[in-house]
Amino acid sequence: MTASTDHGPVRELALAEALAWEADRLADVAAGRRSAAALLWSCETALVAPSRMSSFSGFDDACTGAANAGWPVHLRATGGDLVPQGPGVVNLTLVFRGPRSATPSLEAAYQRLTAPICEALSEAGVSSCHAPVSGAFCDGRFNVTVAGRKFAGTAQRWRPMASGHAVQAHALMLMRTPDETTITTLNHFYRDCGIARVIDAGAHVGLHDLVPTGSGDDEERRFLERVAAVVAHSQ
Repeated sequence: MTASTDHGPVRELALAEALAWEADRLADVAAGRRSAAALLWSCETALVAPSRMSSFSGFDDACTGAANAGWPVHLRATGGDLVPQGPGVVNLTLVFRGPRSATPSLEAAYQRLTAPICEALSEAGVSSCHAPVSGAFCDGRFNVTVAGRKFAGTAQRWRPMASGHAVQAHALMLMRTPDETTITTLNHFYRDCGIARVIDAGAHVGLHDLVPTGSGDDEERRFLERVAAVVAHSQ
C-alpha cells in the first residue's frame, strides 16, 4: 500500500493527481516495472464519468451545468458510469498483473478488489454481499451491498502486456450516505445528457449509517485501516 498521510491510511489528492497515479501505475505494471500497487484516496468534490459518455450530444452542456453548480467533471479510462467524488467518499485502487497462465477473469479481479472491503465491514459487524441495486449510481453486479443498498461500486480496466494482462480495479466506498444535493446533481447531469436514468437516494448507504450512532468517525478510521492492512498483506 502506498504511504499514507498523518490523517490515517487515506491519501488526500487532487482528483486529476489520483487519475494520473492510476494511469502511471497501470503503465508500470504493463511494462514490467512493478508487479502491483495500491492506493486508498479521496479528493475534492467532482463528478467522474467514463470516457464513452463524452459522445452524448448533451455532454458539454451537462458538464457546464455541473461545473456551475460546483461539480467539475473529469473523465476516466475505466468502465462503469457517472459517480460523485468528494467528502464522504473514499476510493480503493488496485493495480496488478493478472495470472500468467489463466484466462482473463473479470470476476476474479472483482473478488480481489472487494475482499478487503467485505472483510473490513465484517469486522465492523456489518454483513455484505455482491449484488446490483436498482436506482444506484454506476450500478453493477459487483456492487458491495448491505441490506439491499449500495455501499461500494466497482470498475476495471485491462491492458495487454507481454506475459498476460495488467489490471486496474477501482472501488468507490461510501463513508457517508449521499445527500439530496449529490443525487440531484447526478440526475441533472443525466437529464442534460439526454440519458433516461434516475438515481434514487435510498439505494445507497454510507458506513456512518451502518454503525452505532456517535461512533462513525472511529469506525471509519478502523474500517479504512483494516482495508489497508488486508490489501498490504495480499500484495
